[in-house]
This record gives sequence, structure tokens and C-alpha cells, in this order.
Amino acid sequence: MPNQWTINASGVNGGSNKSALVGCHIKQNATNYQFQASNGTVVSTTTGTTLPTAPFQFPMFNSALSGQTALDWYITVDTLTGGASGNQPGGEWSNYAFASPEGVPSDTWVAQAGAGVEDDQDDQAAAASGSSK
Repeated sequence: MPNQWTINASGVNGGSNKSALVGCHIKQNATNYQFQASNGTVVSTTTGTTLPTAPFQFPMFNSALSGQTALDWYITVDTLTGGASGNQPGGEWSNYAFASPEGVPSDTWVAQAGAGVEDDQDDQAAAASGSSK
């Protein structure tokens, strides 16, 4: 299983702040998971002395992530083994504590395996120059 995943535009559904999640990362360390802004800044880390199993939540944090305005973020990881390859995490996100009324669709995210901060920067540089890898 990979140890870092990146949230892409096609993997985020929901409210008006969903674009702020694009480019964010989930990174696995020895005993925790980190939620990172698109620039690699760690904004939340799971607690405990062992890796949590899904489903789990990151502690609430306040950050602009990839957006313009700092907001409160509530991130739940429902699975680490989704997708056709079984290595795609996914979950729910909100800018408010999770307490949606029944029948209201939740805001969701899915991350892609194997893309890192450096890979994203290389891809952006290639796209800006018109070249491809």
C-alpha cells in the first residue's frame, strides 16, 4: 500500500469550498496519518501510538488549504482500500461539525495513490511550459 495520496479535482464532491481540498495530501508515517495542505504543510495529525484503522477522523483544523480563506475543516477517512486497485482512500469532508440532517448528501473526497508534493510541482511546471513527462 502506498504511504501518500493526493486529492485531485475529480475526486472532490460537495459544497462551495471543495476546490480548497484539491492538491491536499494524506501521508502515512509509522504511527499516524497526516493531512497536508497542497504545499506540504501538515495541518492535522491523527493521535495515538498506532496507525488508526478506517473509519477515522483527523482532528479538526483551521486552514486555507489550497483556497483563499482559512476555514474549519472536518475530515473523515472512510476507507484506505477503495477504488479498482484497492489503494484509494476516500471519505467525507465538511466545514462544520458532522451533524448533517438525514437525506442531505454528504461532501466527499477520494485521493489518488503515489502522487507526492514533488510530483505535483513537476507536473505543474511541465504543464506551464507546455511539455509533458
